[in-house]
Amino acid sequence: MMIMKMQKIILFMLLAFIPCGSFAADSKDVGTKPAEKTGISFLSDAQIASHSATIARVQDYLTNLTTVASEFTQVAPDGSLAGGKFYLQRPKKMRWEYKPPTPILMVANGSELVYYDSELEQVSYIPLGSTLIGFLAQEKISFSGSDSKGVGVISFSENAGFIRIGVAQRDKPSEGNLVLEFSDNPLLIRSMVVTDASGQVTNVALNNAQFGTELDKKLFDFRDPRKKKNS
Repeated sequence: MMIMKMQKIILFMLLAFIPCGSFAADSKDVGTKPAEKTGISFLSDAQIASHSATIARVQDYLTNLTTVASEFTQVAPDGSLAGGKFYLQRPKKMRWEYKPPTPILMVANGSELVYYDSELEQVSYIPLGSTLIGFLAQEKISFSGSDSKGVGVISFSENAGFIRIGVAQRDKPSEGNLVLEFSDNPLLIRSMVVTDASGQVTNVALNNAQFGTELDKKLFDFRDPRKKKNS
């Protein structure tokens, strides 16, 4: 029961409040500059400029993604495992469907993310724009710019055929961060590393991912099971 509660908390933070990432540094990691009053570090303009070609490639890749359908495996901070299926249809559509015994379903189709806990029979509605992971569903992906509510780069690593970009929300960087990991040649998203405000790290690996395939529109429609049950 304790493991189940921990999984639920991590799952909720993954999409609702703040996803994030951290990874081992290597010789090609870029240094960072502390952000005022938060202790969170954003890359300087000069640091971003020195890797602008790769960052632009990643931005273009994510912006041009139409759909993703993938199995996923999640490792929570306590080592417990969860898994399921992840669907993304850009823009603004996303679905995280967890396998039993994890009773969680998360669906976005527009401006809100719906979080459903079938065990507790609870539904929560969260503005998609308030979630860090929500930027993946934006019409255009950008890691740059001075927009105070945009996403900023906090880390960058390119080594042995892998690219890792860590991002945080500029207006609330202390709430957490997200590291996206890509394989290169060809460029493909492979995993996400989520770090919450307390430093707890959750790893999410995408497995058997398919890109650009047609997805059923019903995947992104949430029909409250409680209404059917009570009718």
